[in-house]
Amino acid sequence: MDLFADVVVDLPVEGPFTYAVPPALSEQASFGKRALVPLGRRKVTGYIVALKRSCAVEGVKPIADILDPAPIFDEDLYSFCRWVSDYYFAPLGEVLSLTHPATVNLKSIRRFTTTEKGAAAALSGVEAAIVKAARRGVTMGSLARRFRGAAVAAAAARLVKKGLLSEEVVVSGGTRERIEPFVAAVSTGAPPSPKRSPLQAKVYALVSSRGEMSLRRLREELGSVDGAVRRLVEKGLLLRRERSVARDPLDDITPRALDHEPNDEQRVAVEAIRRGLRSGRYSPFLLYGVTGSGKTLVYMKAVDEAVRRGRGVIFLVPEIALTPWPAAFLSERFPGVVAVLHSALSEGERYDQWRRILSGEARIVVGARSALFAPLRDTGLIIVDEEHEASYKQEEGVRYNARDCALVLGRRLGAAVVLGSATPSVETFHNAMTGKLTPLYLRKRVRARPLPEVDLEDMRGRKKEVISPRLAGLLAENLASGGQSLLLLNRRGYSSFIVCKDCGHTFRCVNCSVTLTFHKGRALLRCHYCDHAEAVPQACPDCRGTRLEEPAAGTERVEQEVRELLPGARIGRMDRDTTRRKGSARRIIDAVCDGSIDVLIGTQMVSKGHHFPGMTLVGVISGDTSLGLPDFRAAERTFQLITQAAGRAGRGERPARVLVQTLWPDHFCLRAARTHDYDAFVEEELRLRREAGYPPFVRLANITVEAKRAEAAAAAAELLRSVADGLPAGLRRRTTVLGPVPAAIERLRGRYRRQMIVKAARTGELIALLRALKRAFDAGRTGATMTVDMDPASTL
Repeated sequence: MDLFADVVVDLPVEGPFTYAVPPALSEQASFGKRALVPLGRRKVTGYIVALKRSCAVEGVKPIADILDPAPIFDEDLYSFCRWVSDYYFAPLGEVLSLTHPATVNLKSIRRFTTTEKGAAAALSGVEAAIVKAARRGVTMGSLARRFRGAAVAAAAARLVKKGLLSEEVVVSGGTRERIEPFVAAVSTGAPPSPKRSPLQAKVYALVSSRGEMSLRRLREELGSVDGAVRRLVEKGLLLRRERSVARDPLDDITPRALDHEPNDEQRVAVEAIRRGLRSGRYSPFLLYGVTGSGKTLVYMKAVDEAVRRGRGVIFLVPEIALTPWPAAFLSERFPGVVAVLHSALSEGERYDQWRRILSGEARIVVGARSALFAPLRDTGLIIVDEEHEASYKQEEGVRYNARDCALVLGRRLGAAVVLGSATPSVETFHNAMTGKLTPLYLRKRVRARPLPEVDLEDMRGRKKEVISPRLAGLLAENLASGGQSLLLLNRRGYSSFIVCKDCGHTFRCVNCSVTLTFHKGRALLRCHYCDHAEAVPQACPDCRGTRLEEPAAGTERVEQEVRELLPGARIGRMDRDTTRRKGSARRIIDAVCDGSIDVLIGTQMVSKGHHFPGMTLVGVISGDTSLGLPDFRAAERTFQLITQAAGRAGRGERPARVLVQTLWPDHFCLRAARTHDYDAFVEEELRLRREAGYPPFVRLANITVEAKRAEAAAAAAELLRSVADGLPAGLRRRTTVLGPVPAAIERLRGRYRRQMIVKAARTGELIALLRALKRAFDAGRTGATMTVDMDPASTL
């Protein structure tokens, strides 16, 4: 009997596509498995989402191969991915690709080689260049990059047809298991003599005492042992075999125990979450606890209850650098069942962790936002720590918000969802106040430690000062008394731009409408959007003047000034430039915790959730950088950044101080941050948003149109505007369309951008409007691309 499969491919195209299932693969084909399928002249990875016995279309292509022994997603995860695809206007194949490491996918590569006939042919132009490039073999991707703008695909096809090139399709990709040799002692026969064969005797004794050991571990302990092992195997004293070994990112994480009992507030919170878990129904909570109030203990008690009931747990953190602390606590309490998932793992580590989750060996998943899509069985608890962080919003590809998706997934699975923060997002707090979430409060710090005293320093008229005399004095006093200090500046590099003092010229990116950031240590000007870099010039290219100034300080410059102020201090810097290498962020954090760093300087990543018991001074260099941005969340981000940074201080026995340097000392968000008054801040912020018509009182989407030419982007955006103006009157009355206008960064990575903001009181009306705009845009064939960002983290 014929069998057909609906397959969603991992490409930005609409689907699914129907393929025939060859008889040889019919027993292997099932829902939730990946398949290698032909698409055009390529073979790509797809996902089987349905099987059927008939197909109305004749001549459908057959599936090339089934890639999985068992399904990699179930109906629940598939249903959730379909919702993500629909809500965030993302191709379903791209959403499904989030459920596994990218490296497990297979793809085909078209490879061309010059034939003897081609080598002897007299050609010119692009064809001659292609034949020359293919003498040793060349891929289509390489040809396309080499001959940008030329019709290389058509030219290559002509050459193949003429017999001047040969073409083959090579399937590549996929991550394999790690196979290592192991040895085990065999008790038959006399052990080797320590006098005649000392190394063999050492190897045999060690393996006999330890049991089966990997050859890698033997080398680590005894050095070069391969010859000795080989002879022991030949003598029949050791048995050698190879087996699969999981690459474990938890190997270098020291398990940590929580050794204190919950206080009254923590007990109330824990019991509420336990009731939710016992009910087996969707139970959403906001755990609103001031910095240092012990949210971690509440999380761990909730995980205890979920695991005891046989339910899986997903624990999300906003930054990769924060994964070690929950992993350390959880691996101590639940050894062998904790998995870590994030993009900083090696390809092999991600693959092995994913396999452990898929097989059911791992029941607790810790990771950044993409860990929400892990194929965990029977998820009963989802924790989103520091839920206010914008990093939970994916800004490229599938533009999902992991916090919001956690609530949707929890509702579908009947799970408890805990959103935790000392500075909840305005939308989350409003949802708690209107009954959509159950609020749980931790208003006191553990052991009744006081919150640090916060002072504002007015920096108006003192723009050239990076570290004020007052902050410099506090740093010196704190160092002398044995305290640790944290300096926060949310700009990396030495200066965010360089300007010529003679003519005012600034050095700008060739691909983006931004200035280049000066990195003094590497003597580079770099764009932080497209990564374009160039050497620092000796003179201005416009006037040839040599008076080049760096007026806007970054963390690199702050580090230099602190070294000059405190020559004996041990200083660390934590930003993207110092944490590129695997494990570097954790090493910096560990150095702070063990007292090896006196002054830590960093961007916002230093303010997120870290526990620094010795931190007694926090200085915020420019506490109001984001207030000048044309974004409705500017005040919220500023309040959260300062409050979170201040929360790193005063967690030990000694009292702490915080000094915030600002040009806006009278702004309501800074006044609220000074007194740790979240309630006052959120009351004023909600009032302003209600008046202006912004979330949580409306739903919001950001539409970006981009093209290689500015005129094409403008024309495509005006097409959208005309479509919006022509929609039915009822829908127009219930929605608001602002724009189009040039985006805040008008040119990004070589493409010009126009932006529109769409508002609606109801989600359904917003989605209806967006779908109408997208249909018209897709039919218009403008040569531009349109991106819909639902619930944008920023409107810039």
